[in-house]
Amino acid sequence: MDIPAKVSVFNRTLEIKGKAATLIAVGDHYYEIVLDVQGRNHTVFFPVAETVLIFNEALPSITPDFEVER
Repeated sequence: MDIPAKVSVFNRTLEIKGKAATLIAVGDHYYEIVLDVQGRNHTVFFPVAETVLIFNEALPSITPDFEVER
């Protein structure tokens, strides 16, 4: 996971559902995120316990280079 990273933010308290943002840092109890609010970028600290982040860049598919004999 590279930071900064483009993410989608979900937070019930602020009623945010899949808003595009940029993850800047991860602390022990918060995410530091740059979020567009009314056309301007703002730094917002979201509590880890109440926030879900989905990274926009999907992980590459890893296929095993071996087969399991059954």
